[in-house]
Order: sequence, then C-alpha cells, then structure tokens
Amino acid sequence: MLEIVKKDLKLMFRERTFVSIVFLMVFVAGISSIVTFGLIMLYNPDYLGFYGSSKVAVAGECFTERCYDEKTAMELFKSGKVDAVLIVSDLNGIKYVDVIVPDDEIKAAQVLGYIKKLLTDYEERLRSVYGVPNLEMKVYSGSKEIEIPSGSSTVFKFIYLILIPLLSITTAVVAAGMTIDSVCEEIQSRSIEVLLSTPLTPFKISISKVASPMIFSSLVTALWLMLLALNKVDIVNPLPAFAISISITAFFVSAGYIMAAKLRDRERAQLLFSILAAGSLPLMVTKYNSPAVMVGRIAAGAEIDFVIATIFSVASFALLAASPFIGKIDRV
Repeated sequence: MLEIVKKDLKLMFRERTFVSIVFLMVFVAGISSIVTFGLIMLYNPDYLGFYGSSKVAVAGECFTERCYDEKTAMELFKSGKVDAVLIVSDLNGIKYVDVIVPDDEIKAAQVLGYIKKLLTDYEERLRSVYGVPNLEMKVYSGSKEIEIPSGSSTVFKFIYLILIPLLSITTAVVAAGMTIDSVCEEIQSRSIEVLLSTPLTPFKISISKVASPMIFSSLVTALWLMLLALNKVDIVNPLPAFAISISITAFFVSAGYIMAAKLRDRERAQLLFSILAAGSLPLMVTKYNSPAVMVGRIAAGAEIDFVIATIFSVASFALLAASPFIGKIDRV
C-alpha cells in the first residue's frame, strides 16, 4: 500500500498542470507582502500618504484653487481636463458634497484618494470656523500608543478574508483533481487489474488513492502557512488553521474519489467535480461560518464557532473514511 502512495505522489509532482498551479500558490504566498502592497497602492494610494496629483474642479463653495460654476465644471470633466468634480451645496447650515468621478474603476480609485485628502482638509477648516473640537482616536497596546496607517483595514481584509481562504480552497481543489486523475488513470489504463492481482485488497488500494492527495495537500498547506509567516503575516493559530484547511481538502478529495470510482471516466468525473466545486465555492468563502472563511478568521486570531468547525471537520474525515466503501475499485 505504501508503494502505491509513493507512486501516486511521484506522478502528482510530474503532472505539469497541477505542479504549475501549486507553484503559483506557493509563489503568491511567498511574495504575499509584495502582492498586498501592490494591490493596496493601486486601489488605496493614500496608504503610504501618496495622494497623486489629480485635477479636481469645485463648484459652489470654493475651498481649492480650481473653482468654477457647475456648468463649466461639468464641461471640463466631460472634456477630460479635470479628473473629478465636487459640487458643494449648503442646506440649512449643513454642507453637502456631490462627488463625480470617472467610470473607470482604477482611475476612480486613484482620484478618490486625492479627494479624500481635500475633503479632510475642508472638514478641518469648517471645524475651526465653527469651533467644533477635532476628536482624534488613539490606539494603545498595553501602555504604548501604536499608529495604524490609513488602509490597514484593507490590508487585513485582503490577507485574512481573501488570500488565505483562496489558498485553502485552491489546495483542496488541486488535491481532488489529482485524486480523480489517479483513480481514472488506473481504471482506464487497466493497471487496476495488476494491482488487484497482488495481495492488496480493493479497500487498501482505495485508501492509498485518498491518502496520497491528503499527504500532498498537508505539505502544501504547511508550506504556504510558513511562507505567509515569513512574509510578516501574523498567523495567530497555525494548528487550528491547518486543521480546518485540511478538513476542506478531505471533503473535496472524498467527493473527487467517489465521482472517479463511480463514473470511471476522467472527463466526466472532472466535469461533474468542476460543477460541484463551482457551486460550493460561494458557500465556502462568503458565509460567516463557512469553512474557508473560518481558516482566515482563526489565522487572524478572531473567534469562530468551534462547534460548526468541529462538525464540519468530523463530517469531512468521516466521508473520507467512508469513500472507499461508497466508491469501490474493482475489475473493469
């Protein structure tokens, strides 16, 4: 049985498609700080205090150098001579600002960083005029004050709510795809006949087929968790995060094995599994108590519902243990 596991692991690392996906995952985890920095600078330039030099026309109350009437400001915006328009109005002593930005998402994000600075300065000026105190929020860790730069929440959300859940799901899907290929290859090439002629029972062969991808995914998961930690990403609870991530893999590997053993055809099994994976992905990453989200939350040190996490983990490994009985491998 151990020889089958070794053979499957060797074949997995020879499969170029899967190896490329794994390499990409490891690469992203290895440069996660650079990827995060690039995305934040693209969508939130004020993260490092950089606001650019966008041209903004102001209509109504003037608080910048470029002040126009509303009609002229809109004409300049439509002709591309200014990047955005702010229309300031006063209703019963309350200031209202209508912000008009380009339709292009990236350009709008860059302009909004500059507009945010303009409006912050305008707010401080109004506070000074009306004598409204400017309350500053300070954050302390113990007795030491710590500075939290603008955009920190964006970085946190990207790492713990997008990157880590995505790595967890991708690892599971890749391992399941390898399971389908391994089982269907044995059946379609009729090498299963050779294996069944040995003292190995069909049950032991099936166990080997699900053990190989689980070992593979365990190594990959440990690797990307370690690389994230090396990139200064704080993994508060590495063992629970690892355990929940592996339970996701157990669920997908079980599903992949059962489909491959039942359908006995790689293309049909891969198609059915792709539909299952695509359908379950929103449930895995969007719900508060979904498994992939719990991986990110527990990695960040946030509270999770351990009852739901335990139920999912136990159910996934129970399905993995039952999969050799559900999908039996026998002679063609």
